[in-house]
Amino acid sequence: MEMMTLVGIFHVIVALLLIVLVLLQDPKGGGAAGMFGGGGGSQNSFFGASGAGNFLTTLTKWMAVIFAVTSIGMTYMTSHQGGSVMDEFVPEAAAPMEALPNSGVDSGAPAEEKTEDSSETTAE
Repeated sequence: MEMMTLVGIFHVIVALLLIVLVLLQDPKGGGAAGMFGGGGGSQNSFFGASGAGNFLTTLTKWMAVIFAVTSIGMTYMTSHQGGSVMDEFVPEAAAPMEALPNSGVDSGAPAEEKTEDSSETTAE
């Protein structure tokens, strides 16, 4: 696989994880983090009383940093490719078609301009 493809796949995975992590957090500390002990009530939880909140906050910060780095990396790789993504799909420009002899079809070439000679004017 190409490097740009790998970074793109990794970028999408990080973006999805970042979305999930943000949705798990509640601004007041209740949210889904309460399932893991961030909500307060029970001391017998997986992360402790405030462990889930701190863990989710730290993990979210690191995912945001990784997301920013992959965004900058993809921008750098795209700007140094030297071409467009569509170059693979667009065929080379074909040479202009020339008119077939005696077909009556104009080839699209500019017609010769006729100039008026000022000496051939007729007076009435």
